[in-house]
Amino acid sequence: MRYKDCFDKERRDFLKVVKHAGIAAGLIQASSILAGVMLARTAEAQTGTPTKHCLVFSGGGCHPTRWFPSGSTLPAQSAPLQSHYSRIALLRNASLSGAGHGVMFHRFNNGSWSEDSFDVNLGRTIGANYPVKYLNVGTTAESALSREGFTGRPLITSPQAALDVLFSGGGGGGGGGSGTAPRQSVVDLHYAAINSLRTKLGQHEKDKLDSHFTAIREIETAIDTGNTGGSCPQLSNTTASGFDATAKLHADIVALALSCNLTASASIAFGTDAHTHFLDVLGRESHQSHHNQGNMPAAYTEDIVYMQGLTKYLLDKINDRGLFGSTIVTQVSDMGDADSHGNSNVPMLVAGAGITGGRVVDIGGKTQSELYQTIGLKLRADQSPNGAVYRRWATSTLAGL
Repeated sequence: MRYKDCFDKERRDFLKVVKHAGIAAGLIQASSILAGVMLARTAEAQTGTPTKHCLVFSGGGCHPTRWFPSGSTLPAQSAPLQSHYSRIALLRNASLSGAGHGVMFHRFNNGSWSEDSFDVNLGRTIGANYPVKYLNVGTTAESALSREGFTGRPLITSPQAALDVLFSGGGGGGGGGSGTAPRQSVVDLHYAAINSLRTKLGQHEKDKLDSHFTAIREIETAIDTGNTGGSCPQLSNTTASGFDATAKLHADIVALALSCNLTASASIAFGTDAHTHFLDVLGRESHQSHHNQGNMPAAYTEDIVYMQGLTKYLLDKINDRGLFGSTIVTQVSDMGDADSHGNSNVPMLVAGAGITGGRVVDIGGKTQSELYQTIGLKLRADQSPNGAVYRRWATSTLAGL
């Protein structure tokens, strides 16, 4: 049999699974949302197949000799990532188009004023059928990190606002969502509309309809109480004060959104490329140490260690929720050496599903453009049902990831 693309084959394979499981076709036809939930569970069972992505911005660059290991032990600035190094590929000799302050859109979309950034484009392609197409959160107000065409998408800096996008039907705005409360019961969502047809049905059809609704309830209960990570409880604490608490709460929210199938594309920004964010844990604005490395070499390393500690926190949460089998995490920065706003030796990394970790990969001066192209193809965004809108960042990819 010939298939239109790999997703068409997976859809047909999924329908075969449904058939062999003895699930009535009428039940699937009664609720496309139910079918979507079941398909998502099937996809998650395919460990090692990337289906989701999280893009991390970590401002401040690095000092190469304190970032790249010569063996298996990470040096000072990347040391917080040691526990996840087996999952991580560090990219050596990575360049950045437009390094420096104030050109944030260069980070996620390679400087175009009129095209989607990577997180938004993934939302249009692999994330098109998720409740929230893309979720872009961050610690510090910044315009144009994410871009939807000509429009810069402001970061969601309020954790409560991010949760509202995910759970309260507020899917517009920065989250790019559909507006449907994702954990509303399928039965409750459709019952009023379908129940209005009961007056036109005979008793036999009414009994079948009731049977379908009962079956849907049972499947919902099984999903929510089973060991599939299906329940999506809102976080008990949604208030945060200060940079550190806000960063970690947003990381919790990103992990929650990915694990609950609320989105397939998330981005999180730790700080801003202006380096004006105040690191409350360290008691200083990050810019102070970045341009005074001669007088404050230990302080600059301390800043980068702290920032990578936030990335570690996010990776911990992703690991705790069992997402490394389905999710790729990519980290980019705004420069290499912060003192000179360098374009070279930019600290980029990629980790997770489908990535061979525990190593350094020399990419020979290529930029985030080639990295995005590589990850987009690994996620098969070009082959998705909306593959026609997939934006190609470069004609070449990074070999060996």
